[in-house]
Amino acid sequence: MTLRRLCPALFVLGIVLMIPFEAWYTRLFGVLALVGFVVTGVFLIASPDYLARDPQADDGR
Repeated sequence: MTLRRLCPALFVLGIVLMIPFEAWYTRLFGVLALVGFVVTGVFLIASPDYLARDPQADDGR
């Protein structure tokens, strides 16, 4: 699974675990999933491919 698919999946999983359930273990796994979402997002933004691209020559991707 690539980071582009893992990042939104962790966000959705975190929200699904946090909103409808109130048990301590679902909150724990929800928070861990949201932390994983933030970490994968940072790795996506800080990748060398993303940082090396020219913003002036953006082709819409």
